[in-house]
Amino acid sequence: MIEGSEFNKLILETIDEHCEDPDIKTLIQKSLRYELDIWNRHIRSSEIEDEYTQMVEDVLRRRLK
Repeated sequence: MIEGSEFNKLILETIDEHCEDPDIKTLIQKSLRYELDIWNRHIRSSEIEDEYTQMVEDVLRRRLK
């Protein structure tokens, strides 16, 4: 069985191989890291939504530069 860190590495490598847009790649990677970070914590859904909103806004700001 693949261990957690090996599994995460495989996911990130797959994203690198199949996603050509660097901003989208960064958004996916940050999202995955955030999900792993909050996995066993009790966080309000509004806090999670705020975090994802901020991630998307960061990508949009970079694209508008």
